[in-house]
Formats: sequence, C-alpha cells, structure tokens
Amino acid sequence: MLKLLHMVESIFVSPNHLEGIEDSGANHLIVVNDGLNQTAWDILKELNIDLAISVNAYGPDGCPANPQAKEKLFQKIQAVLEFQPKEIWIDHFRFDGHWEAIEGNKIPGIHSPCEFCEGKTRVAVLEETAHEVVNLVQGRAQVGYFAVPFKSEEVPELITGLGQDHSVVGRIFDLSSPMLYQQMIKKPVSYISEYVMWLSGTTHRPVLPIIQVKSMPDDLEDTITEDVIVSEFQEAIRDPSIGVCFFWWVHVLEKNKQGIIKKLFSSNN
Repeated sequence: MLKLLHMVESIFVSPNHLEGIEDSGANHLIVVNDGLNQTAWDILKELNIDLAISVNAYGPDGCPANPQAKEKLFQKIQAVLEFQPKEIWIDHFRFDGHWEAIEGNKIPGIHSPCEFCEGKTRVAVLEETAHEVVNLVQGRAQVGYFAVPFKSEEVPELITGLGQDHSVVGRIFDLSSPMLYQQMIKKPVSYISEYVMWLSGTTHRPVLPIIQVKSMPDDLEDTITEDVIVSEFQEAIRDPSIGVCFFWWVHVLEKNKQGIIKKLFSSNN
C-alpha cells in the first residue's frame, strides 16, 4: 500500500516542457518516459518532491499477447528503474480501443483478434503480464496503472474488448489512476468522486484520479473554466482519494492556467 504523509498534489509532465513547474505548488510529478534523460531527471530532483515515471505499455499496433510487445514493456521498465523513481505508472495497459470516444456503452476501434490473441482471454493476458511486471520491479518502486474510467457492469467491453478488469489488475498493482476526463466521456463532474469510490472498492488499493485542465481533443473550444477546474479538483480529492493529478502541464502552459493550479494546491497546504 502507498503510505501517505500528505495529500498527493500531482501534475503529469513532459521532460521537454517543464517551464515554471518549480512554481506550480505540486508535491508530486508523473514524468513521461519519452524524452527523459539524466539531465532532465537531475533538474527534476532539485525540486525535492516525489517523482514518478510513466511508461507506455502498448501502442495502437501492439497486441499485449505478442511476446515481443511484452518484452519491449519489460525493457522500458528496466530502463526507468535506473532513475530510481518513487513510482512507475503504466499507461495503455490494455488492448487497444478508442475509449475516449465512447458512444453509449460501446467503445470504438477495439483491437481485433490477431495471431497472438486469437482464442485467448484478454483479462488473463494482462493478469499474467501484471504479475510479471511486479516481479520485475521487486519492490524498487510502487507500480500503478492508468485506469479506463468505466464501470465494468455499465461498459462490458472494458473487460471483453480492452481486457482491463479493474478487479483483477487493480489488485495486482499497488495503485491506480483513473483517467477521469469527465467532459470528454460526457459525464457530470460528480462522476469523478463517484468513480473513485467505485474503483477503490473494486481494487482495494489507493486511487489517484487524474483530471483534465482543458477541453479535449485539441480541436474543441476550451470550456474548462476556472470554476470547472475547481469543481473537478474538489470532487477528485474527496475520500477515499489519495489526492489529484492534473493532465497535463503542457495544457496548463498552453491555456495559461498556471495560476489556477498553484492556487488550488496552495489552498490545501
């Protein structure tokens, strides 16, 4: 279990876009692995806050049942362990599918059966890999995963298509971060705390919700105002949440919302 001395106030960041991050008020950062090098890591370590690294498990063309795809994931994890992060977060730990564009309870673009996964149970494939990841890390870091923010009883394709059964993988990993981009998935802001409660009860592990700071995808007019961000934040930190993470600093910089984030983090210190 993740031991907490304070509420996690996190930002998802790129090592290539760290302008002003030292003044964000965050006590935790999740750093994207792409572009990360020792120089960027040393700069981040000077902040004297908790640092985690995000690793992308499988791209749109990578089947989790493909032994080569699995080996690539293991190599990424071995590489980031050299930085000694507090946590490793695994993104895209699932079979492919455009869950962000869900219509009703249907997820478009789900990975079709291929030579590697034909006849296999997708949950079992990910369950096996999750155990292997934990064994690989050997307690040198906490291991979390980014959770597709649906309830399996409401969206069965979460399990049958994506293979991401939170009641299985969520109990193997140390913690989870549901991607609660409420506007994108057409849910009310209250869904953030509702879902955290559900996921916590399902996984019996700490939950760190990650929330949006601008309208997504990029071609939409941005209607995530300060009032919306404040409401999202308040819902995200409600019990049993361990805190909140903002997705992501690039969007904060793009929309000049640094002051909003700093004010929210400062109000909880």
